[in-house]
Amino acid sequence: MARYRRRLCLAVDLRRYSRHTYTEQADAQARLRLVVEHALRRARILRVRTQQQLQGDGRLVVFPSGTDAVRAVPALILGLRDGLYEANRAPGAFGRMRMRAALGQGSISRADSGYLGDCVVLVSRLVDSDGLRDALERNENSDLALAVPDDLYRDVILQQAHGLSASEFRPVEVVTAKKEFTAGAWLHVPRSAPARDPSPEPVIWGHSPGRTAMREFVVPALAAAHLAATVVSHSQALREWVVPGSADTGNGGEYGHGHGGGFDGPDETAPHDGHHAEAHHADVHRTDPYHPDAHHGDSYHPDPHHPDPHHPDPHDPDPHHHDPGHHDPGHHDPGHGIHDLHHFHHGGH
Repeated sequence: MARYRRRLCLAVDLRRYSRHTYTEQADAQARLRLVVEHALRRARILRVRTQQQLQGDGRLVVFPSGTDAVRAVPALILGLRDGLYEANRAPGAFGRMRMRAALGQGSISRADSGYLGDCVVLVSRLVDSDGLRDALERNENSDLALAVPDDLYRDVILQQAHGLSASEFRPVEVVTAKKEFTAGAWLHVPRSAPARDPSPEPVIWGHSPGRTAMREFVVPALAAAHLAATVVSHSQALREWVVPGSADTGNGGEYGHGHGGGFDGPDETAPHDGHHAEAHHADVHRTDPYHPDAHHGDSYHPDPHHPDPHHPDPHDPDPHHHDPGHHDPGHHDPGHGIHDLHHFHHGGH
């Protein structure tokens, strides 16, 4: 069963939309969206809280229940006027946009193919009425012709609220013979001009704090998180970047002594294949300057437990070059053996 709630609704329609090419119509639709969103921001109503029914050259906007019409209606009207002025300062392929619009309030419910309620029918009939079309055609210096019903005029416009004067409206009898529709309404056809926002934090055309925050903070943060997740998902373990050596950087620093040279990042020229292990898993064919291989000496940091063949340790004899002053009980010097044999043949027994 349909559930009705009293809501504010707005209907807009562009003049002579069907006479343009597809490219021009696409430009008009994009600029129309910007104008409507500008008006919503002027009324301090989030676009995601509204329900919109798109119609190509127009749209129906249903506002959330509980919307303050006294505050929202003047802001919407001034926002449409200001948005059309700004959009037409640099017209696209469509050229100058001129709009018919209508505002109303009443009980509305959502249905399978749109919305139900007399308010929806009312604003649609007002936008398509001959009286509103003629008003826009007679005022070439205006980009907006807007109509409001009698009840909305009494409840909101007569209150002279938020910079919208009641003297700018005139009463008309709206008659649509083919639809058998007749209603009293008030027309507002303002001169094309900017309508600045007088609030302490004014809404500026083309500038949205929400979009600015999204573009400058949220999107970069999401991109960084996505990049980090991609790197981690493609790595079996976290990698430790190795500082390139002095031969690569050319800064004169050495691994043992050049800690002040800064971090240069990973070697971009090194091939990335399965034969090159990570920093914590040393390659058996390649010496890590910070973690020398136990079986491969480091010319800069000799291993004290593995002698250098070219510089013998005086306390650790070289097996190939015996120390004449150090007797090794496990190895017999051939010179001593010949002397003992000569002593045996010459009466040493």
